[in-house]
Amino acid sequence: MLLDIIIPQYKETEDIIKTLLDSINNQKDVDFNLINVTIVNDYSDVLLSKSFLNKYKKLNIKYLINDKNTGPGLARQKGYDNTSNKYITYIDADDELYDDLVLSKLISFIKKFQPDYLVTNIAVEGFINDKKSLIIKKNNETFPWMHGKVYKRRFIDDNKIRFSEHVRHVEDIFYTTCVVSSINVNEILYLDLITYKWKNNQLSLTRIKDEIPYEVRIFSDVFDAPKYIYEFLCKRNSKQKFSYLIQSIFAIYILLNSPFFKDYSELKEKYNERLIKEYIKPKRNLFIIYKYEDLKNLFNNELKELSIRHQLDLSDICLDDFINEFLKWNSYFCHYL
Repeated sequence: MLLDIIIPQYKETEDIIKTLLDSINNQKDVDFNLINVTIVNDYSDVLLSKSFLNKYKKLNIKYLINDKNTGPGLARQKGYDNTSNKYITYIDADDELYDDLVLSKLISFIKKFQPDYLVTNIAVEGFINDKKSLIIKKNNETFPWMHGKVYKRRFIDDNKIRFSEHVRHVEDIFYTTCVVSSINVNEILYLDLITYKWKNNQLSLTRIKDEIPYEVRIFSDVFDAPKYIYEFLCKRNSKQKFSYLIQSIFAIYILLNSPFFKDYSELKEKYNERLIKEYIKPKRNLFIIYKYEDLKNLFNNELKELSIRHQLDLSDICLDDFINEFLKWNSYFCHYL
């Protein structure tokens, strides 16, 4: 067996997940004996019936049910731990494969190159002038979305990469950073190929309408996740740990000063205080002297990812202001080294 397709499921009904399973079932020029599909119900009362799953006989579907709600990361981890194929890809239950030749092409490239990490492009369903449209996103190995990516199991196991119980809502950032920090660039295969369609499901947890913006609701995770990623990087003695920490501080700072927090001044102030207390002061011995241009390059890259991930217009952000602020922090704490 070659490829495991792992699908976390929470509130997605049979009508919703049918689109995804149909897109897998309708693949052309594929030996389905090479593929297993594992669906993990994350302790939801929305169960998929045997009669429904039995319609997809050639997909070798395994249906697992969590005994408690763990979030999408640990649901994927359960799927991973209960499968054994050489390669793994993760697909959300409300998305689908881009066309009917995706698996044929992926399997062909996997067999030929045997990469540790395979990265492809995705199509994002959005609206332009109130009309539903597909927006093509050029993926890359560092962009945190897990969509359109394939992982070699031996590489994941050898590097002890697992989803974290501490990171529930930004689990993709955690996982992708762990992967990228562990890999030799020569073992990454990028295909200029669209394989994944990210559907505009207005009932998904990330898009459902609420009085409080999603980014504010999950900000506790956004704030804490870098601690666990940094811990992983330190264990690996990764050269990226310093730059990652600085980029994380920058990302937190930018999000706190974004439109998401314009109506939450008390919460913003609370997190600004925590930023100093929990990230700057305890890590003061890790700060090294960065040149101005190095910081600008780091922060420019982070701005691009933040603007795409959170669909924010960050063109008016003044990098000079933040860099000067950062250099003040750096200078102040280096004084005590």
